[in-house]
Amino acid sequence: MPANNRVYYAVQGVRLRGPSGTNVAPINTGWDRVRGLQTVGINTNFNLEPIYQMGQLELYDNFEEVPEVEVTLNKVVDGWPLIYAMGMGTGALVDISNNRCGVQFGVFSDTASATTGTPQVLLQIEPAYVSSATYTLNTDGNFTEDVTIVANDKEWVTPADWGAYDASAWTTSPTGFGIARRQQYSRTASILPTGVGGGIPSDAHINNITITANLGREQIRELGQRTPYTRYVNFPVEITCEIAITAGSGDMVGVNNSNVACSNPKALNNQTIKIALCDGTYWDLGTKNKLTTVNYQGGDTGGGNSTITYSYQTYNDFIFVQGTGYGNTAGQVGTAFFESMSNGQDFNFQDGSNP
Repeated sequence: MPANNRVYYAVQGVRLRGPSGTNVAPINTGWDRVRGLQTVGINTNFNLEPIYQMGQLELYDNFEEVPEVEVTLNKVVDGWPLIYAMGMGTGALVDISNNRCGVQFGVFSDTASATTGTPQVLLQIEPAYVSSATYTLNTDGNFTEDVTIVANDKEWVTPADWGAYDASAWTTSPTGFGIARRQQYSRTASILPTGVGGGIPSDAHINNITITANLGREQIRELGQRTPYTRYVNFPVEITCEIAITAGSGDMVGVNNSNVACSNPKALNNQTIKIALCDGTYWDLGTKNKLTTVNYQGGDTGGGNSTITYSYQTYNDFIFVQGTGYGNTAGQVGTAFFESMSNGQDFNFQDGSNP
């Protein structure tokens, strides 16, 4: 088959399989395409270590350490399994921290209209580990997920049949809600910081929420093996949440710098953060979030609105549950809503099958 003149969105695709534990081989059975994928980037860094010797200026050797492979993926939140769930599973971070996944990247003929059948070339990366995840909920477009996956192995393998690309089967979201935008944020089921001590105004008009979990993924090596035998989550893991609102007044956050002897004044309280969507998807950041910065800006003479951004930080508390279409019905709001969704499912679906 001749080489393509170019590669564009319609003729490339990504499949994942997983999750599985560190000592499980193979990673898992069956590959599933990432629905709603917007961008893919693959970076390979060959770690070279120059070695010199006494008696000559010329390089003695440029030793090759284990390469680093990094895959960056961006998808819309659309009711189909999110990348984080496909690669690590759902539930408490510590429970799924050792899970691995596999990544396939296929390129098809540039005269094709879909990634159907056997790709021209196929890249396989495994074992691979989810390294970071960022979720952006804004008022101006689609809700998105950005995930970074790291690995040390990368191989161009014999292409395998991907089967038919059934676009019609993917059009309808399994949760019935479709692509998530601002109206899919559940205000009644979400819990945001409130009150004195670093909360946002109770009547705030929210225009953006960004959640980020950076897992680190440090390597552990052993004698007798070149590649690391695991890449563990480097606890404590910093979890951040930024909430931007359209200003209706000031930021309403005060600071008390009392100089009374033997006193320890505190300006901040622990805050609970849970972000929920109408299809039951939610992120639980626990009860010990604290405000790190509050930034008031805008409202300039060009006519723009003033905005206030509250940045919160916690550690290790990151529970993600993929929605299944429960919705925000009576009896499923606030704490009861999250308790009803506490049993997350393993979203490792096979191609062509609906959840």
